[in-house]
Amino acid sequence: MPPPERVSSRKLRKLPVPMFMEMSTPALPKLLELAASSLLSNEASSLPALEEFTVDLFPPLLTAAFAKGHKKALKALVQAWPFPFLRLGSLIVRWPNQDSLQAVLDGLEGFSAHGTCPRRSELRVLDLTLDFEQVQGKGASEALAKFPFWLPSTVKMEKFQDMAMPESVEDTRKGPQQAWEPVELHIDLFLRGPFKLDTFLSGLLTKVEQSSGSLRLCCRKLHIEEMPFNSLRGILKTLDLAFIQELEVFDWFRALSEQSLFATQLGKIHNLRSLKLSYYHWAFSTEGEPSSSYFLSQLGRLVHLRKLHLSYSYLSGNLHQVLSCLQNPLHTLEIRSCTLLDTDIAYLSRSLHAPHLKKLDLSGNNLACVVPGPLESLLREASGTLQYLDLNHCRLKDAHLNTLLPALSRCSHLRSLGLSDNPVSRAGLLSLLEHTAALLELKRVLYPIPVECCMYLHGLSWGPIHKGKLGQVQAEMQRLLQAVQRTDMQWSPPLPSSLPMRLVQPE
Repeated sequence: MPPPERVSSRKLRKLPVPMFMEMSTPALPKLLELAASSLLSNEASSLPALEEFTVDLFPPLLTAAFAKGHKKALKALVQAWPFPFLRLGSLIVRWPNQDSLQAVLDGLEGFSAHGTCPRRSELRVLDLTLDFEQVQGKGASEALAKFPFWLPSTVKMEKFQDMAMPESVEDTRKGPQQAWEPVELHIDLFLRGPFKLDTFLSGLLTKVEQSSGSLRLCCRKLHIEEMPFNSLRGILKTLDLAFIQELEVFDWFRALSEQSLFATQLGKIHNLRSLKLSYYHWAFSTEGEPSSSYFLSQLGRLVHLRKLHLSYSYLSGNLHQVLSCLQNPLHTLEIRSCTLLDTDIAYLSRSLHAPHLKKLDLSGNNLACVVPGPLESLLREASGTLQYLDLNHCRLKDAHLNTLLPALSRCSHLRSLGLSDNPVSRAGLLSLLEHTAALLELKRVLYPIPVECCMYLHGLSWGPIHKGKLGQVQAEMQRLLQAVQRTDMQWSPPLPSSLPMRLVQPE
């Protein structure tokens, strides 16, 4: 039997796509590995032949070049990339090499409005974002340590194929020239003071600034923490503000002058969907005195805002000033530890937001003073849409929960309920379970440790927990859940994983 024909690397580069599709599964990786090895073993002679490669070879070639740190090959591959999208998140996590990533960016230097790129490239989006799932995997900690400015995103967005080609995609490199479009660089940023610009990030910003508009820096999620505005100003000028969808600001803007400067930029983030302000220094003053009024006027320009998170700020009696400036109803509202008063809850119950809320979090506020009264009204108004409700550490006792039960029972779409750190008794807890069992979509409840099982101080559970008594209460809850045929509900106390509540299925 004659030996199989030896395929040279030159001949391999000219293999048509159909021939690869017909080969057996074991043969394909070997041929792709051979192609990658051929290219990377002799970069100087192989680079000019990139246009002869079938588009199937580009993804594995780029993966191999990124893993081995072949900078010339990476630069050339980017400049000849035959697909509109190039997503590098998985490669960054697996091989967190700044040199490889820098080589990819160097490949963008040839892109310009004058069409001077040495080879035809279809690249329109270079996606450097890291998904939340990616940073849970092996090697993620090393990647985040090397790139401390990177922010893993928790937003579920439509994902481009990582580097794969759809089955029906044709090689368009030889087609008619299209009108010039800028290349978008997608990245989510974590900026924290005292701020020192990372070498890679500094180079990225410089490259965008010097690109004459051929590169657009698009940040979907931006986190700012304890950072002077002067340090941030240059970065904001480089970003495409209209692309930002999530903005988080922590412990900032103590001076009203900085608030005003940032407010001007905030008003330009037209497509903002989610805004998180923590430890924000609001100034609600009488007419003629310095205040946050200009900031609120810019906040009112965010017509697409649907999620607002306010925490650890003093809003007592002034919630209406913040919410009344918004033109469209919110779907998510989180106001945590903001010393809300009964007038704030009463305003919220009458606002345009209440009938549209899907998630409401009022944790950390003393709500004992608004039951009975405004809190019931708020729950009734939101009952048609509410799916997630958190009232943790709100100093609610048995009498308060009993008063809220009729309104709570109307929330037929409720999926999750948080009531931890409220001084409720065993009897109050069992009554809560019995009444909420009728909410068929409710699957998860975070319940408070009963007062019989621990001590409460200033509304928080304190000191050691009597595990034996808690075990007895859990056993009663299990029996009650089985009796009402709701063993699909997960009732959990705020305890370490060593003491979860597990439902025992009847034998």
